[in-house]
Amino acid sequence: MLRCAIVGLGRWGQRLVGACQAQGEPIGTDLRFTHAVVRSPDKYKDYAADQCLALHTDYQAALSDAEIDAVVLATPHSQHFDQIMAATEARKHVFVEKPFTLEIEHARLAAESARAAGIVVAVGHNRRFLPAMQDLRSMIDSGQLGTVMHMEGNFSGPFGLGYDRTMWRASAAESPAGGMTAMGIHIVDAFIYLGGPISKVSAQSAGLVLDVDMDDTTSVMLRFEHGASAYLSTLVATARQWRLQVFGTKAWAQMRDHHILDLCRIDQQEAVTKTYRATDIELAELEAFARACQGGAEYAVTLEEAVHGIAVQAAIIESATKPDKMHSVSRQGQWQPTARSKTAFPGQVNDD
Repeated sequence: MLRCAIVGLGRWGQRLVGACQAQGEPIGTDLRFTHAVVRSPDKYKDYAADQCLALHTDYQAALSDAEIDAVVLATPHSQHFDQIMAATEARKHVFVEKPFTLEIEHARLAAESARAAGIVVAVGHNRRFLPAMQDLRSMIDSGQLGTVMHMEGNFSGPFGLGYDRTMWRASAAESPAGGMTAMGIHIVDAFIYLGGPISKVSAQSAGLVLDVDMDDTTSVMLRFEHGASAYLSTLVATARQWRLQVFGTKAWAQMRDHHILDLCRIDQQEAVTKTYRATDIELAELEAFARACQGGAEYAVTLEEAVHGIAVQAAIIESATKPDKMHSVSRQGQWQPTARSKTAFPGQVNDD
């Protein structure tokens, strides 16, 4: 069983720990949290005691601890790169919450360092582990939807309404282009998973209602390398929504929330709906990470896809400052797709 240290015990750090164990007892079979790294141990001592976590106040000390096999980073976005690089130097496996990094060059260097060290670095794109998402991918691969022409995605929520200027998540430096690093990046990853590499983006982002240093309303037009288009929107000051839709020449399919998948064929009057049982995707992603660390199946999000996702994010952030033109995705995030990605969309041509 992989012994992990959670780095950061804020709301999301506690969510990751709680997904994997209860009062220190593992829920799954492959991973348990044994340590936590925090700046203020008195603040978290009761939680740590309840979850049987030994506390470190120094990240480097945790990396030197022989009783820790891997670190799980639930820290501010701007810290990810340095923390990943330190872990690769110590040859500790790393699970990092999205976004992988904030800058494309950092993403590329982190991936290279992980490969050189022979360790697993996994990014927490948990929606990959939804059965509805996996079935949507199967519909595309099997040709059930026909030639894919367009995708749409929206991931929004109300959490920005609770932000104030003292919170790191409420700063433009940590959360550029509004909800992109918190929510929109999940839609970008879904687009990459379903449609392959993205070549161009055009974004608009604005702060309309929140009294903090971040945008609250962001929208993006995208172009896949195979020619299809896509649209993404993310808002941080409205009711929660997750929606992902793929349009093809034979049918469209739509995820509504995490557990509903609609399919509407051209020759049908109404959509057919499949409802899935709830899945703990945080437990699923962390157990998959643990298996990859122990020589099992490769983690669902490859390093190439993770780097490409940050290249797309960087292009969106840049475009949001110049919303009147299309911006090319950096070739530093160039991703050589698998044979599946090259052939899944017959009849489509590359954008010029």
